[in-house]
Amino acid sequence: MGFWKNVERELEFKGMSRKELSFLSNVPMTTINRAIERDSKVFAEDALRVAKVLGVSIELLLEIPNDNHECKICFGETQNLCLFKKYYSVLKALESMPDDRRKTLCKLIEEIT
Repeated sequence: MGFWKNVERELEFKGMSRKELSFLSNVPMTTINRAIERDSKVFAEDALRVAKVLGVSIELLLEIPNDNHECKICFGETQNLCLFKKYYSVLKALESMPDDRRKTLCKLIEEIT
């Protein structure tokens, strides 16, 4: 995934709109829309502004491994990737399951581990 596709994922994760990102980052809405649709290259200045607004590192958005990544969600544990973000789609699927199926699946996972 490229920078702008990762931005789109972060927007979804944070429940933020492209319009909000544009306003807060001072990157034109047309630039953001076009860049996300084309997953085009990003200018350094735009990357800095967008990463700051989203509260993530540029390395995360560019998918550059960073051994010193401190994940705020993972309570400061040093990791290459935040486990929460890595398994976000799985968590989202679990959330949409009916309670009985989710409980059964969670129980199965507990038994396996």
